[in-house]
Amino acid sequence: MKIRRYIAKNTQEAILKVKMDLGNEALILNTRKVKKKGLIGLFSKPMVEVLAAIDEYDTTKADTVKSSERPGVPEITPEEKKFDEKEEKIANLENKITNIENMISSLFQQAPSDNKPVRQQVNPTQAQRSSGIVNVFYNNLLKNDVEQDIARRIVDTVSNKLSEDAGFDDVALQLSGVISGLLGKPETIGAGEAGKPKVAIFVGPTGVGKTTTLAKIAANYMLSQKKSIGLITADTYRIAAVEQLKTYAEILDIPVCVAYTAAELSEAVKKNSDKDLVLIDTAGRSHKNKAQFEELKSFVSASGADEIYLLLSSTTSSRSCREILNSYSFLPDYKLIFTKLDEASTSGIILNVRYLTGKSLSYVTTGQSVPDDIETVNIDKITKNLMGSIN
Repeated sequence: MKIRRYIAKNTQEAILKVKMDLGNEALILNTRKVKKKGLIGLFSKPMVEVLAAIDEYDTTKADTVKSSERPGVPEITPEEKKFDEKEEKIANLENKITNIENMISSLFQQAPSDNKPVRQQVNPTQAQRSSGIVNVFYNNLLKNDVEQDIARRIVDTVSNKLSEDAGFDDVALQLSGVISGLLGKPETIGAGEAGKPKVAIFVGPTGVGKTTTLAKIAANYMLSQKKSIGLITADTYRIAAVEQLKTYAEILDIPVCVAYTAAELSEAVKKNSDKDLVLIDTAGRSHKNKAQFEELKSFVSASGADEIYLLLSSTTSSRSCREILNSYSFLPDYKLIFTKLDEASTSGIILNVRYLTGKSLSYVTTGQSVPDDIETVNIDKITKNLMGSIN
């Protein structure tokens, strides 16, 4: 259904515009008086605003002839166009709800009256209005790749919290609160104990960007917080992986150790006991290769890490993501880092993984630039992205 808005000096002129633009089949949804914005609006007569709709599959006039091509129909001024754009989202939602209300009212008017006493009931149009708004946001969650069962549980929780006469603002506020609560408060690398370094190890599937992420964190802590950093790499499988980390270390003037075995890793951690922060890079492990995980387990255990970070690409599919999480279920505890957020069209994976694991969110990376393209997870930003618009 196509919905359009017309403003005229009086109702007759507005309806004339509707018929000339959309034809006689157009449905008038709403009529109200509006004032122009600014000082001029204080001293001018109110205008009449008419919302009209026509079935986009049935119409011929609305899609084939522009209003500027019809004689006698004035073109929309830049000011009116700007005003339209600001209210378009709200107007579309109001129009859909008005249609529902009209349909329900019509059904009630057609229902036979038997003069029996009727118990006081909640206005059905109010409940339908809230349900319609919730359904819009539910579809937005699905479009943002939130898994269906998770999205359904979210909107069910929201619906249970809504009052009988809840409007758009009430639904949006409750939904924002539920999603923000699920995402939780992000946790970054904390400070180590006095005289003892904080040790953090980074694990994850191949190609997720562990080495670059580790370098970004090292640079930020050294440059911004003036921390002394020690780097250790146990990624001796990937070609040039060691050289890549050494290059970053040379630029930052940070020592780097290479560990080929779990015993060497434990020794390397001891050598960096005078540092504030020790970051350990590991080789990527395919979630389909179970044999490699035995070695990874030994590295994690030998590191004695205070914190473990599981890195996942934001472009990972839901199915692969579940397989990866299952493969890394041996980890005693960990925090989540999502890489390549700039390459992902949606951020649903962040909510999905947080919901499935209950693990704390930490960082997201948004590019290859070191040390710039990394930031702490912005809960408000992700929440707004997941909720989407109301078009």
